[in-house]
Amino acid sequence: MRTREVGLPLNDEEIRRLLGSPANHPPSARHLGFELIDFSVDGGWAEVAFTPRPEFANPQGSVQGGFVCAMLDDAMGVTASISQRFDAMVPTLQISVSYLRPTPMTRVLARGEVLRMGTATAHLQGVLRLGDGTLLATAAASAVLRPFPKPGR
Repeated sequence: MRTREVGLPLNDEEIRRLLGSPANHPPSARHLGFELIDFSVDGGWAEVAFTPRPEFANPQGSVQGGFVCAMLDDAMGVTASISQRFDAMVPTLQISVSYLRPTPMTRVLARGEVLRMGTATAHLQGVLRLGDGTLLATAAASAVLRPFPKPGR
């Protein structure tokens, strides 16, 4: 996410504005069809949606597992960054995904949650569901906290 136009850390309105515009999303999030639904800094969670592209399909006609993993990684990563009010980037150190059923080629919802936020690492979890609540996949991840580059650097 680009934050050079705004001072850090960001307030809730600035976070919504930043994540509400696809122009501010990194190319990978745009490619996944990232859309912010809601978040709570204090609650340590964020809900996002993804819209799979035709090229995400596997031979079975569902979303290939690597893209499912990327969606969950994106949801958990943005949740961690939101919880830090974008004062830190939170690159993933390790991720584990459980695929519970095939992910159809339709809009899906992901929820990321911060389980524990330390001074150097974060422990995260995520779930991917259909709009009707059907659970598709779950994930757990650990990530490292790194400062965002400051404007002018």
